[in-house]
Amino acid sequence: MKYYKKLLARRKDKNSDFTERKSRLFRVTDYSQWLLFRLFSLFIIIIIALVPLVKYMMLVFEGREITIGQAAIFIVQTITTTGYGELLPFNSYPMMGLSIILMISGVFMIFMIAGTLMATLIESRIVPKAPTVTKMTGHVVFTKYNETISRTIQLIKRNNIPYVVAAVEQPEAVELIERGIHCINANPSHQEGLNRLNVDKAQVVVASSDDTENINITLGITTMSRTPVLAVMENDKRAQLAQAAGAKEVVILEETLGRQLVNWICADASPTEFLQLIDVNVSSNIIKQLKPSIIHIGSRNEFSNQSIGEVGIRNKTGATIAAIWHTDGAITTPSADTKLNESTLIVLGPSDSVDRLASYIGGPGPGEHVVLVGAGRVGQEAGKELNRVDIYPVVIDIVNRPLHFRGKLVVGDATKPHILHQARIEEADTLIVTLNNDSLNTFTVLAGRQLNPNINVVARAVQAETVDRLRQAGANHVLSESLLGYQLLQVAMVRMGILPKLSNYVIRELVWRHAPIKIETLAIRHKGFIKIICIIKDDKLFEPTAEYQLQQDDLIVVLGSPQAIERLAAFK
Repeated sequence: MKYYKKLLARRKDKNSDFTERKSRLFRVTDYSQWLLFRLFSLFIIIIIALVPLVKYMMLVFEGREITIGQAAIFIVQTITTTGYGELLPFNSYPMMGLSIILMISGVFMIFMIAGTLMATLIESRIVPKAPTVTKMTGHVVFTKYNETISRTIQLIKRNNIPYVVAAVEQPEAVELIERGIHCINANPSHQEGLNRLNVDKAQVVVASSDDTENINITLGITTMSRTPVLAVMENDKRAQLAQAAGAKEVVILEETLGRQLVNWICADASPTEFLQLIDVNVSSNIIKQLKPSIIHIGSRNEFSNQSIGEVGIRNKTGATIAAIWHTDGAITTPSADTKLNESTLIVLGPSDSVDRLASYIGGPGPGEHVVLVGAGRVGQEAGKELNRVDIYPVVIDIVNRPLHFRGKLVVGDATKPHILHQARIEEADTLIVTLNNDSLNTFTVLAGRQLNPNINVVARAVQAETVDRLRQAGANHVLSESLLGYQLLQVAMVRMGILPKLSNYVIRELVWRHAPIKIETLAIRHKGFIKIICIIKDDKLFEPTAEYQLQQDDLIVVLGSPQAIERLAAFK
């Protein structure tokens, strides 16, 4: 573990050194401009100050009266060492001494000015600078760049929507541009920065900074334009403040993350707004009975690497896997041969069927003794979710903070074995790690797995690149914060009309007008391009088995592409 800590520290120091070197280049440019301005100012001040002194000394010590122009020319010639010598020869030592001082000072100033000019010239050629304004229209503005925004940018680029990212510091802006991100150097917290981002002509502003800045940005935008704001906030209370400030949509990230960490192990299907991503033409009574949800398949799940057909999800639970939400943000239609490899399943069906599916593939559940590491916003929400299923965890946190749920608090560092012993980690069924630090999360998972090899571990990954390391450390399930944020943003932007709905998915009601046929035969004929979600009888939904035979005038709800559903209606 010591080696692992040293390796991460070395990598962090390397990244810090790179950032420091890059920012140092910009400081050289700024310093050169500052020094050059002051040298020229000093040169002018010296001339103005010495003109009366030279006139006086020429009159007193040399017995000659000269004009102001002659005095100025003498000073300039001496400092620049051109030395035409119109006033020579000097017979007095004071004038000779003044000339020597001016010549020495002049040489020093020439070298300083020449070096500064050269440094500025070289700097301007080798160090790029980010633009400070955009003239885009109909674009999406992101107030800060992070992994969630990176995923979202890929999505909007696929839909040919222009965008711009704001970076407060020049080095950050240049680095993003070098990575292919359209970025300008502007501070979105100030009105000038918002004007540079051309907010008034944008489709939407995604306030992706921290909560305080997001509220400030929202207030600034609502006072100067009608452009809608989509704010990413940490919890529900701050989301209410953002809405009060004028945000049209709010995505709540950390509380949602805490709930999903627990839902993952409680065999519960987390509700999702998937239906807002697609075109739904179904009566409201039917929609109310459907439960669109997501279920995560972890890397150590017993069904991992098995196909949907092998697991027999539809036959054993009655629920439909409507789509698979991939880690790159893509949503695809699964077939019976699709492997359940670390997948996020979007399931659809009546509530009881969806819950059966969650119980079927959700694993053993959390057990009676749960250790929860971290009592921050994510940990607090995870604790509340555990209380809802009558589980009262032992919580480890470095700070003695109040718990907003029922549980026992152990104060200390969860990476230390003796602190884990105090939480009775050896007797625990489940370890949930929710710290806002990937290194600490990784160490905690390693320590927990070492002390209890059979424990079920669920971990939060702040950065997407840490997901694999957490799995290697022993986590059964890892929930990426950036992926969850991306999914929430995608739904919100579709709801706002910024992104189009998924063209390959629609849900329709159909009345079967053809001869009776088995569901299995129908599925084979259409090669998985359509999914019969349920059949409605007497305003009640039920899921047909593969052996169920459709009868004439049966009312069915179908999921698939518009073309596939048209072929089904025509029974081709």
